[in-house]
Amino acid sequence: MVTHDEEHKHRAFLAAAQLKHAWQFQRRGQRPDDDPVEIDIPVGWHALLNQLFADVQQRVPEAERGGFRWRRMRALQGALEIRFDGVRERMTAAIARARDAAAVTCETCGHSGLRRQVAGTHRVSCDAHFLDRLIQSDVAGEQAARRWWATPHPGLGERSPAEVAQAGPPPDVLLDLALRRAMPATPRPNGAHRQRLQGVWPVLRDHFGERLRSLRLAEFEPGSGPGGTLLAQIAGEIDPTAQAGAATRLARAGFSDLRLRLVTDGDLQAPARANDPWSAMLALEASVTIPRYQPAVPR
Repeated sequence: MVTHDEEHKHRAFLAAAQLKHAWQFQRRGQRPDDDPVEIDIPVGWHALLNQLFADVQQRVPEAERGGFRWRRMRALQGALEIRFDGVRERMTAAIARARDAAAVTCETCGHSGLRRQVAGTHRVSCDAHFLDRLIQSDVAGEQAARRWWATPHPGLGERSPAEVAQAGPPPDVLLDLALRRAMPATPRPNGAHRQRLQGVWPVLRDHFGERLRSLRLAEFEPGSGPGGTLLAQIAGEIDPTAQAGAATRLARAGFSDLRLRLVTDGDLQAPARANDPWSAMLALEASVTIPRYQPAVPR
């Protein structure tokens, strides 16, 4: 939800950028309202976008500016999407720097952050604003979340979450508590779904070998089809390409409806510090085990 203050800051950011770097936002239609530039950037990324505009100002010679302009700049699931016309070879390094900076910059405040999922939505958040997102997603509702926020908790030394948050960056224990409150209900697949899901075991075992420890199903809506979030617990570190390769194998085996997420033993021991805290807590609190595949015994 965009607040009035955020909207005001966004409008001020656009006005200042278009005034200072007018040629970068020129429209190419016949009328002033034709083919507008689409810019939807969160407040926390304003500074890195201003740096990008300044880099472009230096990189593009005046003689080539007539063919350049931004077409789209927006935050998309925690990543900076940029589209533009003209002088592409001059822009590669500057845009790569902006995207890399966005990947570790909180979209809300501009401080250091990580790309984190909350209920299917990815954003780059610092710990404090990740906590805010979790509280807004409390499954018990806004009023219950407010009561919890103000109530002393034994896991916090009989202090309330509000008191702990005011004392400094939220500790792992507070993030874990908020994660648990935001978890959806544990799914209840029927017998046919369970039987089908058992077929995932040989596919992923072929990919991961003995590193595959367990499979669990989460975020499953029986009325909307057989899909869901498939959580695979893997021993050791996860190679960045492991999930993509495993997802490809699943799709080829007829399981393209499943969203694959990988978690490690370490993720389950410290969900708040996991690469994907949401998936780690799903595996602990809101998922159901998929039994190991048992091939039929011939009679």
